Amino acid sequence: MKPAAPLDDVSVLEIGTAIAGPLCGAILAEMGAKVIKVEHPTRGDDARHFGKIVKGESLYFFNYNRNKLSLAVDIKKKEGLAIVKKLIREVDVLIENYRPGTLSKLGLSYEQVKHLNKRIIYCSISGFGSRGFYRDYKGYDVVVQAMSGLMWMNREPGAEPMRLPAPLTDILAAYSAAAAVCAALHLRERLKKAVKIDASLLQMGLAAVSQWLVDTWVTKEEVKPFGNKYPALAPYEPFRTKDGWIVVAVGNDEQWLSLCRATGRSDLMEDMRFRTNQDRIKPHNRSYLAAELQKTLGERTSKEWVTLFQEEGIPAGPVYSLTDVLNDENLSSLGLFSPTRHPTIGEVLAVRLTAFFQGFTTHQRPAPRLGEHTENILEELGYSRRKIQELADKGVVKTFSETT
Repeated sequence: MKPAAPLDDVSVLEIGTAIAGPLCGAILAEMGAKVIKVEHPTRGDDARHFGKIVKGESLYFFNYNRNKLSLAVDIKKKEGLAIVKKLIREVDVLIENYRPGTLSKLGLSYEQVKHLNKRIIYCSISGFGSRGFYRDYKGYDVVVQAMSGLMWMNREPGAEPMRLPAPLTDILAAYSAAAAVCAALHLRERLKKAVKIDASLLQMGLAAVSQWLVDTWVTKEEVKPFGNKYPALAPYEPFRTKDGWIVVAVGNDEQWLSLCRATGRSDLMEDMRFRTNQDRIKPHNRSYLAAELQKTLGERTSKEWVTLFQEEGIPAGPVYSLTDVLNDENLSSLGLFSPTRHPTIGEVLAVRLTAFFQGFTTHQRPAPRLGEHTENILEELGYSRRKIQELADKGVVKTFSETT
C-alpha cells in the first residue's frame, strides 16, 4: 500500500493568481491536500501568461501550480458564484490573494464565508495586509522589496538599488501562510470554529530585514548597503579562485584559525588585527584581510579549495550557475528534483517545495491545464453532464475539451 501523504485528508479551494496564493496552494498540494484552483474561464491565472511559453504553456505557471485541479469558472456570474459557494461548504481551507475587500464584493469575505462553512480556514494573502494605510495599495513583490528596505540593502555601496532575482516576499509569504494553515488545522480542532489568517508580502519583507531594522532602531544609525561584505562576520564572502568563485563563511574564531592553517597563512593568524571576529569586521582590517586571502585563493581551483576547507571544518562552497546546480550529481541524488511529465510540454523539472516526512509520501504531478478538471469537479458537486454543457455554453465555465 502506498504511504499516506501528510495532508491527504485536507481539501483546499484556491482563489488566487500570480505567486503568493498559488505557491501556498502548491505547498499544501505537495503535502497531499486536494487543491482546487479557481481560474477565469478565458484567461485563467495571470501567471499563465508570464515568462517563457512552451507549446502554449507557461513554465512560470507550471512551477507554482503543480499537483492541483483546475476549475475554470466565472465567479462574477451568478451561476459561477453558486458553484464556488457549493465548494466552500465542503472544503477545509480557502486561500485567496486579492487586494483586501475584492472578494467581499462577491459575497466571499471571511465574515460571509464562515456562514457557509462554520469550520473554514480562511487564508488571505495580500501585498500590504488587511489593515492600515497601505491596505489598498496595489503591489507585486518588486514594490514590496522596495518599500521593505530589501532593494536598498541588496546592492554594493554606491550602486543603484537592486531587486533580488527571486520573488522573495511572495515566496516567504506563501510559506508563512502555508505554515499558518497547518497550525490553523490544529487550532480548529481545539476551537471547533472557523479561523481567519492574514498574511502579507510586506510583513515578510520586513521580517527578511529585521536584523538590520533592529540595528538601526537601537543605534539610530542607518545601516549602509554592504553587498557581499557581510558586516557581522569576516571573512564571510566570495573569492575568485584559479577557475571560478567560491564562498568562504567563517562563523567563529576556531574556524578562522583552521582557515589560516589550511591556506598556509600563519602570518594572518599571528596578526593582532585579525585575532577575533570583532577585530576582523572593522572595515579597514576587513579590506586588508580580504585582499590578502584573495592572493592566496587565486592560486588553486575552486574544487581544490572547497574540498580542503570542508575537510578542515571550514564552511565553504562553489558559486554555482543554475546549470551547475542541475549538473551536480550529489544534489540530484537528494530527491529534490523530480522530472515530471506534462501532457503538453513533455518532461519538466519539478523542484521539491516541502520538507521530507519519514514514512509519508508527497505528490509530484504537473500543473493543470486551464479547466482540465472542471467537468469532474462539477460532477462531484452533483451537476449533470447536460447542466455542465449548459453552463459552458453560457460562458460560466470552461471545460477542458473546449480549450483543446
